[in-house]
Amino acid sequence: MKTSRLLLICLAMVCAWAPAAWAQKKSTLGVFLPTTLTDGQERFEFAEKLAGQLGTALGQPVAAKSFGRYEDFSKAISDGLVDFAVVDAWAAVQLGAKATPVAFAALSGDTNQRWAIVSNAKGSVKDLAGKRLALTKGSGPSDPKFVSHVVFAGDLDAQRHFKIVSVPNVESALKALEAKGAEAALVPVSHVPKDMKVLFRSAKVPGAVLVSLRGNPESLENNLSQLSSVAPFSAFVKVQGREFEDFRKLAQQGPPRRQPVIIDSPVLRVDTDALVQSEQLNPVLPSFTSAMEVSGEQPDD
Repeated sequence: MKTSRLLLICLAMVCAWAPAAWAQKKSTLGVFLPTTLTDGQERFEFAEKLAGQLGTALGQPVAAKSFGRYEDFSKAISDGLVDFAVVDAWAAVQLGAKATPVAFAALSGDTNQRWAIVSNAKGSVKDLAGKRLALTKGSGPSDPKFVSHVVFAGDLDAQRHFKIVSVPNVESALKALEAKGAEAALVPVSHVPKDMKVLFRSAKVPGAVLVSLRGNPESLENNLSQLSSVAPFSAFVKVQGREFEDFRKLAQQGPPRRQPVIIDSPVLRVDTDALVQSEQLNPVLPSFTSAMEVSGEQPDD
């Protein structure tokens, strides 16, 4: 009898504790922005502030974790330790189906950014053939694809043209130039030092993106309006249509093959005044006078 009462008391305690435990369930926000934000402390502070806003919007505690290396970030996702993240778009592409894009993060109202090839030496990208290019490391094989397909829009094969030097972030890429560990570096235009020469600028591509990794992405999307600006980002803009999917396809497969340019031939205009109707033509006979002339060698009979 005492055993039965003890079991009932335990069950009652578990039932009373379960809702409270569920309410205290924590989610984790991961931040991996090695090319958008160059300062590690800035990345940490951004993660903490955004986690606080997300906790209020979602009605549950949200912990923040900032990652400095892609390997650590990718492993945490594989281990199921991150529920949603703010990540550089090129890295979000490399996560594949694990990441569901929800919103782009805007810097000064712009969700896109340009990339630049910078160097301390004069010349052009062509002169860098066989030279070292400092590049922020992602999953490895996908990094040169991003340079070839997105930065150079398929006009240059980065793997063949450069010797890729993988570095943790933009800071390391610029330091590699200073220490002569590389002859060039790929960095966002906004981080180009004033004293460095820009040899190439890319078209605009997505910058940072908020992705859902576990749980319900619709819930995160529905609460975007409750997020105010979190420095240095001014806002989060909902991903529309196939914006991110088109970027993913470009980064993985490259731009479509260009069609050859066909020049339209000029329209031939015939001068109709020079035409003569066939019924107005008169027959023209050859002259027989030359054939009727008498040769001087023939006898006069």
